[in-house]
Amino acid sequence: MAGIMSKRQGLVVEHFRHGQFDWLRRVLIGMTLCIVLAIGSGPSYAEDDPTILLDQTIQLALQEFIKSKDRLVDDTSAFLALLDRTIVPLFDFDRIARLVLAKHWKMASQQQRDEFAIEFKRLMIATYSSALFKYDGRQFIRILGAEIKEKKQRILATVRTELVFGNGTSPVPVDYFMIRTSEDGPWKIYNLSVAGLNMVINYRGVFQSSILEKGLTETIDSMRKSNDRFLSS
Repeated sequence: MAGIMSKRQGLVVEHFRHGQFDWLRRVLIGMTLCIVLAIGSGPSYAEDDPTILLDQTIQLALQEFIKSKDRLVDDTSAFLALLDRTIVPLFDFDRIARLVLAKHWKMASQQQRDEFAIEFKRLMIATYSSALFKYDGRQFIRILGAEIKEKKQRILATVRTELVFGNGTSPVPVDYFMIRTSEDGPWKIYNLSVAGLNMVINYRGVFQSSILEKGLTETIDSMRKSNDRFLSS
């Protein structure tokens, strides 16, 4: 995993220089992703209450990650496979891609939409995977509550939590924006806000600049090349 740790900085800079994501925020998002590591083998995605879904998985996720941490630190392929297998099902990357691209989504072909969604997912894994190893067992997530509403036959939830460091410093707010498209369907995360930084809005600005400069196809190609270099190591 030393390769991940050293290459992450270059990847973050290479991916459109999104400087707003400083080290702390990368760590916070990494820890946030850690919470959902065990979702696949834990509670059902169709849990009615999203706060219960998150709350029930927190302890299991952290326990599982701690048990695997020493083994995964030297096995990049296994670690990335674990992230892809456990995290991806909880996130609606197609919806995230549509929100990030905004007006460019309507102008994009179906192939461009599909390719952008795939590369954005890989970018998230590549950029934040190593931050999970900053977790040392003292931190935990406190569930504060949720706001749930129905909109156009969809159920939307904002689950408010805070990351407690366990060292006396102030907790950091972490909000999950989730959607359920049917009454018995799964909850999916389509956005995060960590320490006041909205993931979709941040990336929207980053990619808008890149697309205006060199177009969507070249932007996707740049993402793919960087992701390939990182994730094949």
